[in-house]
Amino acid sequence: MKRNKKAYSFRNNKKNVFAILGDNKKYLMPILFVLAVVLTVVIALNANKRTRESADAFAEADLGATLEINEIIPMAENAYEDVNALIDTYYTASANGDAETIASIYKGLEETELLKAVAAADYIEGFQNITVYTKPGPKAGSYVAYVYNEVKLYDYDKAVPGLETLYICTDEDGKLYINIDIADASEIEYLKQVNLQEDVIDLNNKVATEYNEMVNSDETLAEILTKMRAGLQVSVGEALASSEASTDAASEETSAEDAAGEATTDAPVQTVTTHTIRATDVINIRSSDSETADVISKTSKGEEFKQLEALANGWSKIEYKGGVAYVKTEFFEVVGEETVEVENTDEQNDQNATDATQTTVKSSDTGKMKVNDSVRLRKSQSTESDVLDMIYSGSTVNVIEQYASGWAKVEYNKKTGYIKSEFLTKD
Repeated sequence: MKRNKKAYSFRNNKKNVFAILGDNKKYLMPILFVLAVVLTVVIALNANKRTRESADAFAEADLGATLEINEIIPMAENAYEDVNALIDTYYTASANGDAETIASIYKGLEETELLKAVAAADYIEGFQNITVYTKPGPKAGSYVAYVYNEVKLYDYDKAVPGLETLYICTDEDGKLYINIDIADASEIEYLKQVNLQEDVIDLNNKVATEYNEMVNSDETLAEILTKMRAGLQVSVGEALASSEASTDAASEETSAEDAAGEATTDAPVQTVTTHTIRATDVINIRSSDSETADVISKTSKGEEFKQLEALANGWSKIEYKGGVAYVKTEFFEVVGEETVEVENTDEQNDQNATDATQTTVKSSDTGKMKVNDSVRLRKSQSTESDVLDMIYSGSTVNVIEQYASGWAKVEYNKKTGYIKSEFLTKD
């Protein structure tokens, strides 16, 4: 079989990607895990005269106006040529591993997700029977699209059904693009409500049933998909390591000058802003930013916390009982703000991160364990700290300690550092 795919390394330092539609993932089809990052798209149209008039009125609205859900507009099938053209471009680029095209039409896509899409092309021969179902988006020129597709794999004779939910917007030049870089609360709430409408749920359930029946009845397919998942983890890990090494090499050229300059000046002062957030419901407090992480406690409705960081994945890092913990951001409202100036040195940042987390309760799970995904070994308990090494999926590490903060101190390749506990599994 022909697998003429080009290698690609990509670095994107953006950290403002918001995890859209998290509450509705149980309805969303894991379109082959490979494209697990793809999130919301497309337009509106309708089957009868009343729906068509609503869509026309929507298209003529001011670009800044937000559309509210006053009525349920049925999904339209392949209603807009420009939307269909965008979807065709996206799937063609995905099948070919064309990172440049994917990045140009997908706003807010993380580096890891782009690398997954490129790596997935080694397993995908093409996409078939693409059908686009659309509803109006929250703003003029935006659409919510539910894209049915069948994925043809190189090593499997049948096409596998899938469904992606994509949010499509229009830029200032009138060009459509896929958007997951969303921070507006009203947009997010609108998208959540649309995905809870009956016809959307029915479509998701229908495709999910087809997919599950196919996988459950065919051991060969299940094995292929499992190997794909493992292969993608390795590919992405290697690409990240290569990208990291390239960046480190480039930075070393100027490190001597930077060090000399810093030695003759005072430590830089950094302005740090923290927020006070209030729980709008009874919410789990977890040890890390994952729904599978240990539950430390629960909030009370109206209870307030100091928010140390609002993470791009929809979680908030909070100050909790002398250490840190994590909660879902969507269930909290900001009620206060505090800005202070602190000296910003690498040693101080690393030490503060370590001191804050090591005061928490330690776990008894230590000894030899495996990592279930490719992950960076870091100098301290912070995603901003220096990377010591790259640990690939399936590798064995020696776990020295685990902390309630969600981090673990491990030994790997004669180096001692920290990784997130969620990536550890017992042998």
